[in-house]
Amino acid sequence: MACVKPDGSLTALGRQVLAALAGHALEEAIQALQLPVYRVRSLARSLEEAGLVESVDGSYRLTPEGETKLAAPTED
Repeated sequence: MACVKPDGSLTALGRQVLAALAGHALEEAIQALQLPVYRVRSLARSLEEAGLVESVDGSYRLTPEGETKLAAPTED
C-alpha cells in the first residue's frame, strides 16, 4: 500500500491520494477517494513522511516536491 516506489516515483494510488489531499481537509479527501478512513490516514502519513505534503490548519498542502511529483507525467 505504499504511495512512493523505491525509485521515488508515485504509485497510481499515491498520485490519486496526493491530488485529493492538495488543499483539502482529510475528510474531503476521504470522500473523494471513497477509501476507508484508516487507509487514507495511512497513505497521507506516508506522503507526509516522504515530504510531498504538509498538514497546515487541518488541511494538506503540497510541498514543492509534491507539486513536482504530481505534475510529472505518469509512467503507466
